[in-house]
Amino acid sequence: MTDRVIASRPSLEQVSAIVDFMEKHPALALGQLRGLEGRDESKKLWFKLTRIVNNITGPTRPMKSWIKYWADKKSTVRSKVLSGGGDPNNLCSNIEKKIWDLFLANDSGKTRGAVKQESNFIEESLYNEDSMDQNHVESDPVLAFEEPVVDFEERQMGIMEKLLKVMSDQAAAMTQLAHASHANAQAMERLADASQIQARAIDRLATTFETISAATHDVRNAIVDIDATMKRFYSTSPT
Repeated sequence: MTDRVIASRPSLEQVSAIVDFMEKHPALALGQLRGLEGRDESKKLWFKLTRIVNNITGPTRPMKSWIKYWADKKSTVRSKVLSGGGDPNNLCSNIEKKIWDLFLANDSGKTRGAVKQESNFIEESLYNEDSMDQNHVESDPVLAFEEPVVDFEERQMGIMEKLLKVMSDQAAAMTQLAHASHANAQAMERLADASQIQARAIDRLATTFETISAATHDVRNAIVDIDATMKRFYSTSPT
């Protein structure tokens, strides 16, 4: 993944997806997931959100880059409100107003302390995406961690799903082969029936020829008898 792709701004659809996801998981949005279980839950949620956002039109980023973006976005919104005398109406977009109302309005007066470094977490000092703004304030520290590796059970499930798909394809192929064999057997049966009909027709034709031959023989014998009779008649007649 190139730095240019990572540095490009997220699309409106991606930002909306992030805010909607954070609305469903406010503890993640406010960085309140602490302790061993909290860290595990945070990893899972960020991994899930990364897959969702990267499947939406816009830049593709690694998980820790989206974590950084969220911290910067909150810091930017807070900075704009504070620089405007605490009036959230100075925010220029509905998404920023939503971020303020959901996550920042109730803790706008709190100071931001350092974040305790824990195992599997690395505390980073991150730049704000509006750092060129004269009203910029420093971003919240961000907890960055490596994307969780899919565990062994998930890999097994993936392999099993692929195996089931292959077996399903094989079963479908066998079914098609069985249908083809059945159709072929039916065709052979029809061919056998046709052959039997043809054989019976040939038998009838042979019988007809035999009958004609016998009749011809009888006619010949009759002619011979007539000829013999005529010869005897003329030979015994007085001159």
